[in-house]
Amino acid sequence: MKGKHIYFFITMLLCTSGLYAQLGIKAGVNMANEIKSFSQADIAASFNSKNLTGYQIGLIYQAMPKKSGLGVEIGALLSQKGSTFHFDSTSVSNNLKEGYKEINYLEVPFNVRYRLTLGFLGIYGFGGVYGGYALSAKTVEEITNVVETASFANITDRIDYGYNFGAGIELFRKVQLGATWSQGLKNIGIASTGLPTATTTTNRVLSFNLVYMF
Repeated sequence: MKGKHIYFFITMLLCTSGLYAQLGIKAGVNMANEIKSFSQADIAASFNSKNLTGYQIGLIYQAMPKKSGLGVEIGALLSQKGSTFHFDSTSVSNNLKEGYKEINYLEVPFNVRYRLTLGFLGIYGFGGVYGGYALSAKTVEEITNVVETASFANITDRIDYGYNFGAGIELFRKVQLGATWSQGLKNIGIASTGLPTATTTTNRVLSFNLVYMF
């Protein structure tokens, strides 16, 4: 029943007379990391990952009734995720590896938004879910200068999904400056030769973005 109520609410919101809707371009910077859980304590102690700076760009569509600050947002984004890695363990592999992994996703977020308008300035917050599909991936080992491009057969699971929330400011209902935090719920399991195998791997991303609405 809850699912039917949510669907009905969204349908009514989008069909309300006096709807204020905009299409915009969204671009930003991702600070992405992969959260890993290892099965062996010595591997976990020798491996660490840090944020990878990537990109995010695409289209978003926002709709809300003119007399209400509550609305919805859906998007289609190209989003780069991954992490940098450092692996140093004589007890496990007797070698040192440093580099980074990039995974390029086609991502579709769906958010519920609320905006408070103060003249030409607006303050907004949002929360929702996202789904992503990995288009390509590569691992770069910086010490040996080896680039490993993952074929679709090597990517054990190309689907990613999770939740996100964020906030920002809006100027003249045209320009939006904001930040988004997203946490993956799916074990993406991207294989990488020469690195320890994690029990689980999930995406975590902090994005800073600029949106221009038409």
